[in-house]
Amino acid sequence: MSEVKLTNIIKQFGQVKAVDNFNAVIKDGEFVSILGPSGCGKTTTLRMIAGFEKATSGEICIGNVVVSSSDSKMFVPPEKRDIGMVFQSYAVWPHMTVFDNVAYPLKIKKMDKNTIKEKTIKALESVDLDKYEERYPNQLSGGQQQRVALARALVAEPELLLLDEPLSNLDAKLRESMRFEIKELQKKLKITVVYVTHDQAEAMAMSDRIIVMNKGVIQQVDVPMNIYDNPINQFVADFIGLVNFIKADIDKNKVTIPKLDYSFETQTTFIGKGIVAIRPENISISKVGPGIKGILLRKLYLGDSADCRINISGQTIRVTDESSAYANYKDGDEVYLHFNKLMVFPDKSNSQTLQKAI
Repeated sequence: MSEVKLTNIIKQFGQVKAVDNFNAVIKDGEFVSILGPSGCGKTTTLRMIAGFEKATSGEICIGNVVVSSSDSKMFVPPEKRDIGMVFQSYAVWPHMTVFDNVAYPLKIKKMDKNTIKEKTIKALESVDLDKYEERYPNQLSGGQQQRVALARALVAEPELLLLDEPLSNLDAKLRESMRFEIKELQKKLKITVVYVTHDQAEAMAMSDRIIVMNKGVIQQVDVPMNIYDNPINQFVADFIGLVNFIKADIDKNKVTIPKLDYSFETQTTFIGKGIVAIRPENISISKVGPGIKGILLRKLYLGDSADCRINISGQTIRVTDESSAYANYKDGDEVYLHFNKLMVFPDKSNSQTLQKAI
């Protein structure tokens, strides 16, 4: 069993709470990403699971073993936790061959030579590097070095694999290919993975579930589709993908956007000042009304898509669609917008005006 359970985890550095009341269960064989901006506490959380940081309070279980507990003063050191870890830097030793880099954890455990060779070759085959065992790291590409780090983390056949922004040092194309390689490897080995990243596309493409964090606090835990389509608050909506935010007034179930002279009905749990969020792909443009009238400020051609900026009463709205949809549009055109899906959140900057909807 490689289920990971974190209960009421708090980590303080002096007076600063880096992680605040973190509760999560990562199921056996699940790929879960911890996603958030720099400084949100995601890497600190991963390091506590690994045992490189000790939680100020709370309990961490890996499988059926309590590896950290503030109540019972239990703390299992990293080398005695059944984990593999891949860091942001490849951390491969330049003076060792690929084989020796990968075999190192087994040598530390003082396994016999035949077992070391068998397991090392198996790990290298799993990442398609078995033909490179005699090479040194400086003879490999960045992606190959990262695969060496992966093989080294997997060679001891851990129950749990932890990855801390492992692709951030790779170029965009290589990052994309490595995403799929890591995901396919995880499926093949049926291993539990906890993956830390600030890259939304990475988390969306690879994860069974995503834990979104901000300022040490979990904001939302869900499958990628729900994180994107049904964000729980304005932070998640803003952090995941592109979004337009427009100030609005909420009166029971009626939402009014004064700046756009536009209103619609929806169910909300509050009244007062609010924020309407609209994804750029959920807005369509036409050259004839009805609709919300605006001026096309700029159309950016992106190959398979077009990115348009529309001015409506001083508010700039971003719209994206297939580039062919806007082939006949040019800057300065009068256009009409149609909103297809709207999300409504409380305006935290005006929280004193919010009231609970009755």
